[in-house]
Amino acid sequence: MAREISGRLALVTGGARGIGLATARALAAAGCRVVVADRDAAAVAASAGPLGFAWRVLDVTDGAAFARCVGELERELGPVEVLVNNAGLLSLGPFLDQPVEDDARQLAVNLGGVLAGLRAVLPGMVARGRGHVVNVTSVAGRVGARDAAVYCASKHAVVGLSEAVRQELRGTGVELSWVLPALVRTELVSGVTPLRWPRMVEPSEVATAVVCALQTGRAETWVPREARLAVLLPALLPRTVVEWIGRALGVDRLFTRVDARARAAYQARLRG
Repeated sequence: MAREISGRLALVTGGARGIGLATARALAAAGCRVVVADRDAAAVAASAGPLGFAWRVLDVTDGAAFARCVGELERELGPVEVLVNNAGLLSLGPFLDQPVEDDARQLAVNLGGVLAGLRAVLPGMVARGRGHVVNVTSVAGRVGARDAAVYCASKHAVVGLSEAVRQELRGTGVELSWVLPALVRTELVSGVTPLRWPRMVEPSEVATAVVCALQTGRAETWVPREARLAVLLPALLPRTVVEWIGRALGVDRLFTRVDARARAAYQARLRG
């Protein structure tokens, strides 16, 4: 039986575009009161404002700012009962060639932003005995891909963090789930070489998975569902066979053959 989430105040990070904005729409359709947060003030105002969503400018790497944002929302709109940690970025290139600044930025946003979000909302949720956090991670949280080493590391860390904190929250009335999408048709993967399998998914599919996790309490959701083979096959087959399958599906080319022109706009925004 689906749990009722209508009326809950939901905060979505990285919500100006892509998965975040699609998730805001899906939560609103499910009856939640939605607040969209993003560090890009112009983008969040242009996308969330016309849809009628409340919005905030937020750099998720700033833990104090995250806590202030949650506190302000609770004073103005009531307790934040749903947090979707979605903000993330992807910098591509061979590990030894990557600027350390890019490594630090990915870790700060993809992992540090999740840590800051958990620390901002969980004390209040635990005190009230109610709340749910959904961390949007990636299939890269279970599988490594060349030329995206630090991104994969950050997503692996979020999966491990999610599993551990979920156990700590048992019995508190507060739940934690995580969603692992394959490639999603957003600017983040612009210019990359699509895999032969699994298929590329739409932001709305990930948004549907987030809402489903909130309604069912399911811990882990793969999008698409068959992407779960990414962890099942290594458990059943020798590593050499798994790596051969990965090459056949194009995993080794995914982030190595990149259309620089198609990725230019995202790369400029990333560095900005």
